[in-house]
Amino acid sequence: MNFEQLEYIVSVADEKSITRAADKLHISPSGISQSVSQLEKELGISIFNRSRIGVTLTTEGFVVYEKSIDILNNLKELKDDLTTIKRLNKKHLKITCAPTFTYVLHDVLKKFSNENNEVTFQIEEQNSVSLLKNFNKDRYDLAFLPALKSEFDKETKIEIDFLHKGYACILVGKDSPLFDLDYVNANHLLNQKVVLYSLTNKHFSEMVKRYKNEIILKSNRTLTLIEMIRESQVFTYIHDITIRDYPEVLSGQLRIIPIKDPDFIYTDFWVIYSASNKLSSSAKSFINEVKHHINK
Repeated sequence: MNFEQLEYIVSVADEKSITRAADKLHISPSGISQSVSQLEKELGISIFNRSRIGVTLTTEGFVVYEKSIDILNNLKELKDDLTTIKRLNKKHLKITCAPTFTYVLHDVLKKFSNENNEVTFQIEEQNSVSLLKNFNKDRYDLAFLPALKSEFDKETKIEIDFLHKGYACILVGKDSPLFDLDYVNANHLLNQKVVLYSLTNKHFSEMVKRYKNEIILKSNRTLTLIEMIRESQVFTYIHDITIRDYPEVLSGQLRIIPIKDPDFIYTDFWVIYSASNKLSSSAKSFINEVKHHINK
């Protein structure tokens, strides 16, 4: 007796036809007939009454049918449980993030990997709009992004977890006339030259339009942008946590200055994940480490 034979019994009984059961299971009728006959011989009973109009269960066959359903359901439950256990214990995390989180995750990874050297990572960067649109439970375990809570209203297949309430800033170098300011407003930003990251989010793009900034460079090379900011009077738009712990920010060569504008003050930061899959212990630990890092 094997599970395949039990599946044949259930299908033939439900369809009341070996031919229809064979079509449903994508196997030849003779294959099912031989398998059922072998099981009948093994058990010493007749499971089906066969006639020209179809097949019906015998009294003994009905018992076999009910037990087969129980066994197959238990097998499915066992497979589901084992899949869940494997997922919860898995040590590889697939992560996607908006550019705002790139350096944050880099800093967290250094500490987390030292303490959890059995965990491996795959991290991809996308802009916030694409990230939310393309998030796929089978492709990523976690996604980190800035967003308004209302942007998740139509998302029924994800869970959201609040991380931090941040704010919009500019990043300037020592040559910038804005370097010594405690904050900047629209008057400071109007008609200024800026550099932008290629995957900059829509809020920063709106700022560029609102303040009529001239974009002199757009690049996906962060170091190139930082070098231009450090050596000229241009600036870029960032969030407060983006490169807070960057060496040149800590040394004072670069400054992060808050923007005071009622339309562009606060931004919420989130982590999202599939609503249908439980988070692995590694994923939970990583989220907690990110929360601790950005709220320290």
